[in-house]
Amino acid sequence: MKKYSSLIKNLIMVVASALTLVAVSFAWFTTNFSTNLNEYKASISGETLKVNFYQADESGKYQPLPGNIELTDFVPGEYNKYKFEVTTKTADKLKMNFSIDDLPADMPEELRDNVRIKYSVYSLIKKTASNGTISYVNGTQLASSGGEYVPLTEIYNNGGKIFSALSLANQQSSSADRFAIYYEIGLSEETPASVGGSESSLGSINISAQRIG
Repeated sequence: MKKYSSLIKNLIMVVASALTLVAVSFAWFTTNFSTNLNEYKASISGETLKVNFYQADESGKYQPLPGNIELTDFVPGEYNKYKFEVTTKTADKLKMNFSIDDLPADMPEELRDNVRIKYSVYSLIKKTASNGTISYVNGTQLASSGGEYVPLTEIYNNGGKIFSALSLANQQSSSADRFAIYYEIGLSEETPASVGGSESSLGSINISAQRIG
């Protein structure tokens, strides 16, 4: 399995603030089926949304994304799991978009065919325990990839769009309503050995919202 693993140190920069547009840049490199998450950077503007970033730990529990992480033994069939927790900053009704921008035209086709993405979007429901502790749990599912891992090629052919104009209106009651985007990315189990050594960036992930009407 040495062929399929390596220890990669990654620098992740996260800036959190009120925003309308979040652009998150991932640089991916595959060598011996290892994937390097090289940059995680948010570009922020506006006052409609706030986004907090989380990554699943080994137990599957989501933890705030740290300044530095290490990925080890990354192999085909393994997926990095993230949660983008979105909080509205306005009482106005919103629609939300999620896309990957700047997908490189020169990305090897075989690599593009074997990168897989899965997502789901939920409203979050506030729960208050008897001791006053507040937590949030998944409510209504608003969108998903149908539980399937989608080839990056399909997203590439759709101009990078994962979903667009997703209405949040029915789940909004005031400002500070919460939503969660669960996002997974990795290499398919069927990734052939010929992909080893391929290298490419993956563009920028963008989360944005516009007022309805």
